Amino acid sequence: MARVLIVDDTDIVRRALEVAVRRMGHTAVSSADAVEALAMAQRQPPDLALLDYRMPGMDGALLFHELHASLGDRCPKVLWVSATPREEVLRETAADGPPAGFVRKPFHLDDLVRLVEDALGKA
Repeated sequence: MARVLIVDDTDIVRRALEVAVRRMGHTAVSSADAVEALAMAQRQPPDLALLDYRMPGMDGALLFHELHASLGDRCPKVLWVSATPREEVLRETAADGPPAGFVRKPFHLDDLVRLVEDALGKA
């Protein structure tokens, strides 16, 4: 069972991701706020982070950078779950390394499950 951090400022999306991750048998921890999520990850690094790209305050790109900077080798794999075009997200976050995957909102649950399991090495 993996620990999955979910960060999305939209309640319904965040809750849907939580339910999906739990149904896969993993532990889901979540936040609507990237600063809070960073603190959560620093206290107990997750195995995977599902990140929204566009959020108020600290956005997903900065969170991705801060996760790498503060956790180093303990940094989780990142799976983007965003309505922002994939190319823009990848261009803006390239300096911090490739993500584990990208799910475009609105997403199909089957796609999300496949990418989460791929990222965790269980597919």
